[in-house]
Amino acid sequence: MDEVAHRNMAANKRVLVVDDDEGLRNLIARRLRKAGFEVSLAVNGAAAVELALVDPGQLLVLDQKLVDMTGREVIRQLTDQGCKVHFVMMTGQGDERLAVEMMKLGAADYLVKGLDLLPATRERAFRAIETETRLLQAEKELQ
Repeated sequence: MDEVAHRNMAANKRVLVVDDDEGLRNLIARRLRKAGFEVSLAVNGAAAVELALVDPGQLLVLDQKLVDMTGREVIRQLTDQGCKVHFVMMTGQGDERLAVEMMKLGAADYLVKGLDLLPATRERAFRAIETETRLLQAEKELQ
């Protein structure tokens, strides 16, 4: 993702919530909107890939188990198409190996569903994005 996309993400704070559980998806979206974020929704991996390719400057809050593919497959499809996205992976079961793999793929965080960690995770993710944006700007200025 280029510098402009990073700057836009930091400024706009857009989030794409991807979960096939309608209740959880809507709950997360409501909380994010209440906190001032612009939220888009996707019910499956194919929709998530399509929406992320159209707007790569959003943070994905991504369920690992979707009806059509896994969250891991969503990230790999995006990566294979040259789209680097920032994402937080959610899962119904804690799995250390999956958490490590997702962090290696660039996850800003890894959440076990049911824990009310979204606000802290959201802040950490956007802080990391803003730091990366500042570093890209500093590198550009040095060049």
